[in-house]
Amino acid sequence: MTDVNHKVKILLLAMMLTISFIGLWSNAYGEENKKMKDLQVVRKRLYESFLTRIPTRIPNPSPAEIKGFVASLQPDGSWPDIDYKDRTRSMWKTTFHLQRLQAMVRAYRSRGHVLYKNPNLKRSILSALDFWFRKDFKNSNWWWNEIGVPMALSPTLILMEDNLSKDQRNAGNRLLKRAALGMTGQNLMWVAKITLIRGCLEDKSEIVVEASKRMADEIRITSKEGIQADFSFHQHGPCLYSGGYGLNFSDTARWAYILKGTQFEFPARRIEILSNYILDGQQWMIRGQTFDYGAIGREITRKDIHTKTKSLLDACTYMAKLVTPRQAEFEAFAKCLRDGKQPGATGFHGNRHFWRSDMMTHRRKDYYTSARMFSNRMFNTDMPCNDEGLKSHHIADGTTFILRTGGEYRNIFPVWDWRKIPGTTIEQTGTKYDQKTVRRRGKTSFVGGVSDGTYGMAAFNFTRDGLTARKAWFYFDDEFVCLGAGITCTTDNPVFTSINQCRLKGNVVISDGKKQEKANKGQRKLSNPLWVFHDGVGYVFPDTRKNVVYLRNDVQTGSWWSIAHRYPDKKKISTDVFSLWLDHGKSPSNACYSYIVAPAVGLEKMKAYAKNPPVEVISNTPDLQAVRHKGLKIIQAAFYKAGVLRIKNGLVITVNKPCLLLVHQKKEGLQIAVSNPKNKPLNVEVEVNAKFQGEGCAWLDERGLSRITFKLQDGQFGGKSSVRLLRRADEKVPKTR
Repeated sequence: MTDVNHKVKILLLAMMLTISFIGLWSNAYGEENKKMKDLQVVRKRLYESFLTRIPTRIPNPSPAEIKGFVASLQPDGSWPDIDYKDRTRSMWKTTFHLQRLQAMVRAYRSRGHVLYKNPNLKRSILSALDFWFRKDFKNSNWWWNEIGVPMALSPTLILMEDNLSKDQRNAGNRLLKRAALGMTGQNLMWVAKITLIRGCLEDKSEIVVEASKRMADEIRITSKEGIQADFSFHQHGPCLYSGGYGLNFSDTARWAYILKGTQFEFPARRIEILSNYILDGQQWMIRGQTFDYGAIGREITRKDIHTKTKSLLDACTYMAKLVTPRQAEFEAFAKCLRDGKQPGATGFHGNRHFWRSDMMTHRRKDYYTSARMFSNRMFNTDMPCNDEGLKSHHIADGTTFILRTGGEYRNIFPVWDWRKIPGTTIEQTGTKYDQKTVRRRGKTSFVGGVSDGTYGMAAFNFTRDGLTARKAWFYFDDEFVCLGAGITCTTDNPVFTSINQCRLKGNVVISDGKKQEKANKGQRKLSNPLWVFHDGVGYVFPDTRKNVVYLRNDVQTGSWWSIAHRYPDKKKISTDVFSLWLDHGKSPSNACYSYIVAPAVGLEKMKAYAKNPPVEVISNTPDLQAVRHKGLKIIQAAFYKAGVLRIKNGLVITVNKPCLLLVHQKKEGLQIAVSNPKNKPLNVEVEVNAKFQGEGCAWLDERGLSRITFKLQDGQFGGKSSVRLLRRADEKVPKTR
């Protein structure tokens, strides 16, 4: 009986082990089966994505052009009009072969196209592909070999996958493997995307898992390269690149859509960060379909750079397909980009300080403007990689772009005077531009802004070589005020502050307050101008005695080659340009300036506006720059040292530390915003000669004033504004933020 029981136990144990094994095998099989199904979903979406949007330099070629590509293809698979010996590091002409190949593949795979599945077209595609595999062209710029070529080849490999031989598949995968996972920021995203595509082509889900994880991990807030805490973007070190590498980074939205609902999808937190990056970062740097030229690095010297927002439209379209709390915002943003209309026209406006990137943007229905600075925390721009950005030395010296239509600076840069960049104060050395000195860190730490989300002010303790200045911008609704103080230069060179330099459009009207006239073409010194008006924008000079103003409305010449050697043609081009600047003279000492820019006033109202502007300059010294808007009851001040600000209406404000301050007198109380432009933790005490209550507020009865204490943040949020709303002492204390 014992033996029988023992045998039964053994049999039961064997059955249990078998069942367990079958269960494990079934789970493993089911998991692997799901992986393969998910892989097919990703492959299908990739196919559709590449079919509808291929990154190519030949967008939407006509059937006749495609037929021309086929007809001109040589027996060896090359084209006679492509320079296969070109070694240009930036715009490598040899890769036109791959771009042309993409266009042909798209035609071959597009239903409804006259060449859909055309046998002759197919033979030409495979012949051109084999030619590239045989020659395996390389460039001295590593980016082309490890990213550019694999990325340009990927759509062809996906769309023609069913028509490729084993040797062609292997050759293609070998090229894609050069995009090895590593790097940071946008470079990492590129190699991860290429690796993911290779995983699909090789039917290896583990490769797709690793690539998608690396992509998701890079969608993060960082103090290094990538998305910053203020939703600006850095690449090549602490260098603002939201409209360059950062615009390419937004293409991650396409991959979020491609991977959604599969085991490879991005975690919800990563989607949230990506949403905030696009809507709270990039959206704030755009007017119409134009990205702020101050935020695109060396790419400012590329032709038709304004068209790059097409990629942001694609990103918004993909994000709108995801179920997120901000889905409706993406739909609205995509519509605005598609229609070429400004989101501000539908109520989207405000002020945004990017404290991680020394930049402030200000948006209203009728205009967009920005101030671009740089501190000892930032590089002013990218190095002139690949012979681009050769004259971008001063692109962060206080650059102030003013956009209404978005076309004000379109392709103007070959003819620009790069020592009169709008908003900058620059020593006019007259020397040739030295590529070795383009990129540099700032010399000062007091660089930043204060903002309550609607209004704001930026301040810049500026030092470059022998030139020093205090520069500040004060933003309201219909205007913004620009102040300069302490302008001193140790050399014998003249110093100019450029007010604007943009495309000339229509007449320029000038007025001394008594009469107004249309300016003839040419260059002239203006005699005591009260205001100048051009292309919907008014420039007002409240104190004409302190401003020596020059106007040039004439043809300027230059060449694309002079700013970017990627364009070998040195042919001169000409453009009509409007240029307005202030001359501080040679070797200025403690010079200053003040002017008001009114982009929303209109010519018919300029006379009355300039005679009695609603803004007044309270102080413009190296220690304190302050402006008050009488109608809005807003005071904005840059305290370069602790001090006291006395207002005509009797209000007295005192700060015990250098800081930036915004005070808004509202019906419900006093709103105060404070920041430390040094981006360091700081305890600031603001004293006001009136009785208030609220967070951090104490009434000092013996002195008859309220003291409000602000504890400003450190780390990635150092430089961010702290905003409080205080009530009169007899009113209910509100919630603060």
